[in-house]
Amino acid sequence: MSAPAARLLTRPATSADAEGPAFSDLLPDRWRDGDNRRSVVATDADGAVLGHCRGIDNVFHPRSRTLVLEAREGAPWAEVADALVTAQIAVSTLPLHVKPSAHDAELAALCARHGGVLVQLMPPWRYVVDQALRSWAREHRTTHDGLTAAGLDEVAVGLDADESALREQMLDLYVEHYTAQHAAWSPAAAAERLRAENAADFVPGGEGSFDPGRTRLLLRDGRIVAQALAWPAEPDGGTEITVQSRPHEGPTARKDMEACLATVVECSTDGDVLLIDSHATEELESAMMREVPGPPPHPEDTWTAIVAIPVPDGPAPRPLPAQRIPEGAAPLVERLRG
Repeated sequence: MSAPAARLLTRPATSADAEGPAFSDLLPDRWRDGDNRRSVVATDADGAVLGHCRGIDNVFHPRSRTLVLEAREGAPWAEVADALVTAQIAVSTLPLHVKPSAHDAELAALCARHGGVLVQLMPPWRYVVDQALRSWAREHRTTHDGLTAAGLDEVAVGLDADESALREQMLDLYVEHYTAQHAAWSPAAAAERLRAENAADFVPGGEGSFDPGRTRLLLRDGRIVAQALAWPAEPDGGTEITVQSRPHEGPTARKDMEACLATVVECSTDGDVLLIDSHATEELESAMMREVPGPPPHPEDTWTAIVAIPVPDGPAPRPLPAQRIPEGAAPLVERLRG
């Protein structure tokens, strides 16, 4: 494999490359059995490794791969990145997914240079629990038919079900919502695969499992119709909240999800940071989150894009419809267009 830049060469990564001190995340080429597990390095004319990249199979979205790319500090980033992406495109059979944010102009420009297709946009996701957010929660804690969300213990008692059975129902809803949520732009794996991959997150006390103390569920006619899952704290102290409904974008979905989120806010402490993502492709979800009050965005809490870099003979990425591009994301979208 040869990079387009005269000063750089690319080749498959070796075990010796992986053992070097420059990169902690460098793996040798074909680090797993099977096709398409490619790891590439870029070197200068003297053979010094200046960067590496690989594509990672996405078990949740089998029609794409996640691109991991790193350049050595002080190396010409754009030149190294272009060489690596060109090499990875040549050996990949699936589009390479990248997530540039509005503050990451270099990565956005890289996507533009390699024909990246914008497939999704996500707005800033940090919400700080304060009086404005508590006021919103008081106004949205009850559904159109007078229901409120509750914690696992209370719901289990109401259903006369043990916690294990309740968690199975929660996993069912998680898979159902996730599948519908991604169907239009990044089709998910089969439900059985998703269930198997996410099952550990629904085991009591499991590493990475949701926090039962802050998670809230909404029942209607004895069935879980919405949930707000609170996950373990992020390194910066924020708590990711996954809000889901059944049916996805159904007639009661927005009010049901709002009721779940409102009770999470109520059980939170002032100053807590809730991380709640949403997708521009989902009209209902986007409309709901636009009305949830949040603080002025942190400089690095900006719009984030999901870009698919096409590869020869791979499935064609599904572009985000132009009418789904919010005004606030326009600067990022312009960078992605080059």
